[in-house]
Amino acid sequence: MYTILVQPPNMQRKGKWKQQKVYRTPTNLAILAAYLRENGHEVRILDLDVDGGTFDDMVDNILANEPEVIGFTCLTPRYPIVQELAGACKESNPKVKIVLGGPHVSGCIQSVLEEELIDYGIMGEGEGALLDLLNAIESESDTSEIANLILKKNGKPIVNSPRPFIEDLDALPMPAWDLLSLNEYTDPAFFEGAHLGIMSARGCPFNCNFCASKVVWGRRVRYRSPQNIISEIELSINKYNIHDFMFYDDTFTMRKKRIIEFCDLIDKKGLNIRFYAQARVDTIDVELAVRLKNSGCFALAIGVESGDDHILAKMGKNVTKQQIRKGCLSLKKAGMPFLASYIIGHPGDTHETIQATIDFADELDADQAKFLIATPYPGTKLFDLAVKAGLLSENGAENLGDHTYFQHVAANLSCVSDDDLLKYQQKAFDDYDERKRPIV
Repeated sequence: MYTILVQPPNMQRKGKWKQQKVYRTPTNLAILAAYLRENGHEVRILDLDVDGGTFDDMVDNILANEPEVIGFTCLTPRYPIVQELAGACKESNPKVKIVLGGPHVSGCIQSVLEEELIDYGIMGEGEGALLDLLNAIESESDTSEIANLILKKNGKPIVNSPRPFIEDLDALPMPAWDLLSLNEYTDPAFFEGAHLGIMSARGCPFNCNFCASKVVWGRRVRYRSPQNIISEIELSINKYNIHDFMFYDDTFTMRKKRIIEFCDLIDKKGLNIRFYAQARVDTIDVELAVRLKNSGCFALAIGVESGDDHILAKMGKNVTKQQIRKGCLSLKKAGMPFLASYIIGHPGDTHETIQATIDFADELDADQAKFLIATPYPGTKLFDLAVKAGLLSENGAENLGDHTYFQHVAANLSCVSDDDLLKYQQKAFDDYDERKRPIV
């Protein structure tokens, strides 16, 4: 069965952001495509972030070669454009099946199929459910028992039972990078050429109120072995001549022993690579930071979020300012450049706590910093709080395309005005731009 997997375009990419030419590989789609192909299905990937064009161009590209199934992955801000694209595709070919997956589906399970143009939704981990669905469509058999599937019955959404997560991630095939134009995936601020995104684990054990990771991957972390990750890196070098990588794990440094084994393999094999990853301050020490740096890690990203211990506790971050100071000091002692992210506009945030966050950013003196506005994405505790406060409806987020954390306030749960949040964010960026140090 011929299926096309589509990454919808980021309609917020404009102005200075667009000029930066930062494009990330749709790694989940590449893994999904490889899994479907391994199990006998013909599949294509279309990344509309890279191969976009006009709206009509996008529709024509999706429908090229007459796919029988169109699978969209969807983040909440991209849902409006997915609806438009699905409508145009259905209008052109009413027989095509539209399947929607990704974080937005998992966060809006009860309402996602209220859109008539969407035939099926897949919640959580997608490989097994999508394969079962394609097999059922191809054989015209029943879909009512396919775990992780959302379907319609008499026009109403039916949510099937969840399926167990994949335990052995090493059993998944290597991503189908041959289905993408890899040279398009650039980030001039971090990489000299193209780079690939790698997922070395799935799941996050923490429970930050602003993060939707758990709605897709769950809160128990499942890990690929260091040997399996190295095999993917060697394939990328030998087949695609790509030596630069970004790890998409929520917390790459979760298991110190595993990361040291990974670094040992890099050194043993003499791999000349550069990579970037995300870490938590309470999972980093000087020894590990030095080990990562010596094996090709050129920077780490950490989520500080707030400069007020009370706000940190309220958001479920489960770290203190003192722990953050200690982690940042370890990075500095190791000579590891780092990027710190901060969020303003948390529930309970006041002028004083926001200023404390900005002052804390000055104290920590990261090489680069991001200042974001708290945004209640479906599936998060922040979203539930916004619904309870009457700022959003229970069935989904209003103005989905505006669910961005830069220069927009989707639902304000803080104690300061929308205008003040925007002013704080802009001033924090402007002030930090004068002191930031280049990562590359």
